[in-house]
Amino acid sequence: MNFDLTLQLGEKIMGEGGSGYGVSDLTDIKDFPFPGLSYGVTIMLALSPEIVSGIGDGPTRTYHDEYERVNGELARTGSETVRFLEGAGFRAVLLGPTSEQFDESTLSVPFPHKTAAIRAGVGWIGKSDLLVSEEFGSAFRMCTVLTDAPLTPGTPSTESLCGPCRACVEACPAKAPTGREWSAGTHRDELVDIFACYRQTRDFTKEMGWSHSICGICIQACPWTQKYISSQSCP
Repeated sequence: MNFDLTLQLGEKIMGEGGSGYGVSDLTDIKDFPFPGLSYGVTIMLALSPEIVSGIGDGPTRTYHDEYERVNGELARTGSETVRFLEGAGFRAVLLGPTSEQFDESTLSVPFPHKTAAIRAGVGWIGKSDLLVSEEFGSAFRMCTVLTDAPLTPGTPSTESLCGPCRACVEACPAKAPTGREWSAGTHRDELVDIFACYRQTRDFTKEMGWSHSICGICIQACPWTQKYISSQSCP
């Protein structure tokens, strides 16, 4: 593995404004839709703690704007990461923070960002099926760069740190989370009714007149997110 290249890559991501990153080994994924690109680079960008703390019973205009801002910054940082890897002589492809190319019958994409993130060890899957990190809770967005560069991967996450907490389960207006705790191999549908979640976000979108579906209630409710918010608050 190329430790120097991985270190340089991390410095590049953080220098471009990233909040965190991780590297995953994807070589053993069955029917991987991007053959030859065996490593995943997860790029994280934290959401404003002040804005997330104001979500309450539904998404606000400021949260909508922050969501769009962070997506734009992730797309830029991801593109710079691709250029860095290509400049080093490797292939790289950016999977942006959002995608309109999803299967409407399953509400799934060919390769989820969470798959790379879990394998990189940057967090675990919470009871609302969002990725949770110790540093940011769920108050971040991410994108993925797939590459054939021989990077040094992190240690995959295999267990949840949510424990008995049910904050996101109880906060969800759609009652989408089942309350089950995640561990490696747990299927999404065992954790959440993704269709109920999607319907709720669509309702918010229609009510607010926005172009894409967001909610954020479970993000704000998570104690790990609250810890992040508290850590960024002025004394």
